[in-house]
Amino acid sequence: MKKVQFERKLKNLTKQLTRKKFILFIAGFLMIVLICLLLFVFHNKQSSVSHSEISQSSSQVTNQPKEGKDYTVQYSNLSLIKRTTLNSALKKASLFDFKYLLNTSDDGGNDAKILVYYNQANQQLVFKFYQNGYQSENDYQIGGYDFQKQTAIHGLQPSAFNGLPLVYTWENLQTK
Repeated sequence: MKKVQFERKLKNLTKQLTRKKFILFIAGFLMIVLICLLLFVFHNKQSSVSHSEISQSSSQVTNQPKEGKDYTVQYSNLSLIKRTTLNSALKKASLFDFKYLLNTSDDGGNDAKILVYYNQANQQLVFKFYQNGYQSENDYQIGGYDFQKQTAIHGLQPSAFNGLPLVYTWENLQTK
């Protein structure tokens, strides 16, 4: 009788082990499915973020001012100064930040026209800034750039550009 009881216990134990294995298999399978689902969701969230970043950066590129549509640029007297030298100085003086120059808010340039004169003797550029709404040719601000010191020049007088050749003109077309 002990043998019969032993065999019943063994069958019950086998059934219990089979049920436990089945339950563990199902639990493991569900865990794998859950992990895969979480990875899929996480991956899709990451790609949508980068997609929106790409969309924002591409829209910023398309919002950049365009020459001929938003502003005009004219070079003159380039026999006196190389265009690359002039452009480098204008960049350092922030006169190539057209988005800023066209900005009419309080923290923007709000410029209608910029004339740049070249003082070859002193190796300087002298700027005349005409803001939007200027009334006459005498309604301007003055600035400058020193090539030797590579710094901005402040406190220039109107006579600073007298007799100097005009080398660069920038004009805002949005206000016309």
